[in-house]
Amino acid sequence: MEMNKSEALKIYKQYFNDGEFIDFLESPYIVEDSDDFEDYYPEGTPNLFSKETSSLFFTAYKLNEDLLSVTVEIKK
Repeated sequence: MEMNKSEALKIYKQYFNDGEFIDFLESPYIVEDSDDFEDYYPEGTPNLFSKETSSLFFTAYKLNEDLLSVTVEIKK
C-alpha cells in the first residue's frame, strides 16, 4: 500500500524496535534511470528496504522523495 514516510514508520515500529528503517527513510531517493543509480548500486536498489523475522516480511520501496510502497506479509 502507498503511504508517506511517517505512516510507513508507524507501521514499521509495530513490528521492530531498531533504527534501520529511519536510516533508510533519511537516505536520498535515487532516480532509477540516473547515473548515480547505475554507478553506485549495480547489485540492487538503494530505494528498497526489506526486513524479515520468523513471523513476517516487511518491505518498503521508495516511489519518490515522500511516497513509499509498503508491504507486510505474515508468514504462515
